[in-house]
Amino acid sequence: MSQTPRRFKLGFLTHAFGRDPAQAYRDLIEQFEVAESLGFDGGWIAQHHLSGGFGQLPSPLVLLAAVAERTQRIELGTGVIVLPLEDSLRLAEDAAVLDHLSGGRVQLGLGSGGANLGVFDAFGQDPEQRQESFRNGLLQLQSALAGELPGAQLQPPGAALRKRLWHSHASPQGAIQAARQNNGLLLGTATHDPLLVQKPLADAYLDAYQGAGSRIGVVRAVFPAADRRSARAELAADIELHVPRLIREGLIDAAADLEQHLKLLNVHHGHPDEIVQSLLDDPSLLPYADYFIPVVQSESSTQEQVLRRLQSLARDIAPALGWRPATSASATFQASNVVG
Repeated sequence: MSQTPRRFKLGFLTHAFGRDPAQAYRDLIEQFEVAESLGFDGGWIAQHHLSGGFGQLPSPLVLLAAVAERTQRIELGTGVIVLPLEDSLRLAEDAAVLDHLSGGRVQLGLGSGGANLGVFDAFGQDPEQRQESFRNGLLQLQSALAGELPGAQLQPPGAALRKRLWHSHASPQGAIQAARQNNGLLLGTATHDPLLVQKPLADAYLDAYQGAGSRIGVVRAVFPAADRRSARAELAADIELHVPRLIREGLIDAAADLEQHLKLLNVHHGHPDEIVQSLLDDPSLLPYADYFIPVVQSESSTQEQVLRRLQSLARDIAPALGWRPATSASATFQASNVVG
């Protein structure tokens, strides 16, 4: 820890896991409430279409509207909305409404849908055209938010939100596109080596960005527990669900042991002190992150586990990396009672 890390915001990325969607949505709202009380700067919600299990939230802006009514300060992020499956003008309208309802707290993350290729046909879209659809949709969305529609004006106005757009990309070319649009870059949870997977994206983005205002958000899987053995026990069943993807993507030829799978999925786990060192060693995180966005929820995580992990991040891990909470320690929403 000889080098002082750069200042960053602390967020979290969450999904809608569970067999009961209504309960999953209530849990998500509670996660935002507790995170706000712990001083988190933002919370981000993933979008999943027609997935039938991995995530059950196709409409993140609707859920975030409910969150906005139960919170006062925490930023409301989408990580990410699949832009090629949206009507860009309608998305601009809905996001602008949410931004006004929440007092300007929306962080609008967008992607081309590389992880959602299986649902494009159901939407009548060609997955092979998703990059072109993303570019065209982005231009229309930005024009609408900036008040540049020919012969029309967005209602309500979205000029402030135009400055809070983010892209998720998997190529240096995509990162350069985000920079040239003066948007933020979201780097997802990197499988295998983040040095080779993500550092080139971050460097390309920063090299292409003109002037001030560059923003890089880095998502990482972070699962604190009493020790590494306890963390692995909590994660084992869920990590095995990802093995077919690791094989399909050519990262492994056959199932290996749990420790190897955790390494390939870049999961930071164990005692908070171990996680701090692991995050400091990540070559694509603290040297670049303006927004650190941990994932603390796997498919079978209980709400108690998720809330305890949020607490550990805010109290033990992020402060050791240089972060300071957005609210004073006294305004903790009695979080210790919530998470035990």
